[in-house]
Amino acid sequence: MARIQFNFAFIHFLTTTITLTTYPRVLSSDSESDSFPIIDFDSNLLFHQDYSPPSPPPPPPHPPSSSCTDDLGGIGLIDTACQIVTDVNLTRDVYIEGKGNFYIHPGVRFHCPNFGCSITINISGNFNLSVNSSILTGTFELVANNASFFNGSVVNTTGLAGDPPPQTSGTPQGLEGAGGGHGGRGACCLLDKEKLPEDVWGGDAYSWSSLQEPCSYGSKGGSTSKEVDYGGGGGGRVKMTVKEYLVLDGAILADGGHGGAKGGGGSGGSIHLKAYKMTGGGRISACGGNGFAGGGGGRISVDIFSRHDDPQIFVHGGNSLGCPKNAGGAGTLYDAVARSLTVSNHNMSTDTDTLLLEFPYQPLWTNIYVRNHGRATVPLLWSRVQVQGQISLLCSGVLSFGLAHYASSEFELLAEELFNERLCNQGYKEWKGERKKGENIE
Repeated sequence: MARIQFNFAFIHFLTTTITLTTYPRVLSSDSESDSFPIIDFDSNLLFHQDYSPPSPPPPPPHPPSSSCTDDLGGIGLIDTACQIVTDVNLTRDVYIEGKGNFYIHPGVRFHCPNFGCSITINISGNFNLSVNSSILTGTFELVANNASFFNGSVVNTTGLAGDPPPQTSGTPQGLEGAGGGHGGRGACCLLDKEKLPEDVWGGDAYSWSSLQEPCSYGSKGGSTSKEVDYGGGGGGRVKMTVKEYLVLDGAILADGGHGGAKGGGGSGGSIHLKAYKMTGGGRISACGGNGFAGGGGGRISVDIFSRHDDPQIFVHGGNSLGCPKNAGGAGTLYDAVARSLTVSNHNMSTDTDTLLLEFPYQPLWTNIYVRNHGRATVPLLWSRVQVQGQISLLCSGVLSFGLAHYASSEFELLAEELFNERLCNQGYKEWKGERKKGENIE
């Protein structure tokens, strides 16, 4: 099996077009070339999973709003100001709607710890999640004029997913303890000498078509036992629509649950943030859970017109205890303002892919970044990847094309810049002239 690699610095053209017919097809930031034996075509691999689930039906109408005092034990009215001053332990979905403000006081827990439980807050005023307070649920939706998440606060949907979309294969089958899939495939530690490492995975990826506005639950990891389900739960869903000002000094989590030594990690869930302006250096995470095999990362989309700080955003796969060099596949991070897609596995080595399928043409995306050991693949016999700006591979990022076990495939790359560099994050800062004096490069 031949392997084609592109090693290029900046190539400046009005449009850079690469059209190749070859097998296999790999763009990699590694400079080493390898050879693999050609193996027979297996039709089961070609049609291994369904990648594009049907559009979900419209949601049912919301129930009547909960009362601040009677249902939530708070003080005040939702149409003026509702203050939650003591812990709230919910056992069912809750919908809160009003014209006023909603404040959760310091240290207060607002929890519904059931799988798929939903907390929806739709207010015309302001929302505050105060210092060291927390919201725990499977789905959290917020509509507000302004929203503040203070230091130590957390919205946590980790491992509390409901059912993933129908006709998807994010939850692995069998007793291999494989990781769940979503934005990236789940890892699998099964050793199969008849297959290439990238042909072995756990739960598959899904919901590519909605990555700009992600709304799917993550998937559960597999187990190594028939009697006990050790798999970690999938990550939940978070959607926030803030009309004006979002302050994020806390954490927004939709990570997959951990599976331990006997179960696969769950895949990360979905986070969709939309606001006019955002400040704060908090954490946004939809990572795969750790386990015998790591879960795949989820999907995050950020639609913020003005960002004054850089929050920490993570969507990598989970660690694999059974095969430490094969973490779960990275999820996807989409920046709606820049129209850019990032696939980053946080420098965790992996043989597990992140699938890239049909690319939009109206409008075109601006940039695609595959970095920090992310492995992105376009699994089509004929594909076209077109962006207005840059296709960038950094720090052992890999971009491959075509279907394994087919003798040939054809792909086109159209971009103004193609950039390929093995430098990792610190080296990239130096290349951009951003490294601080005395800062080391690993």
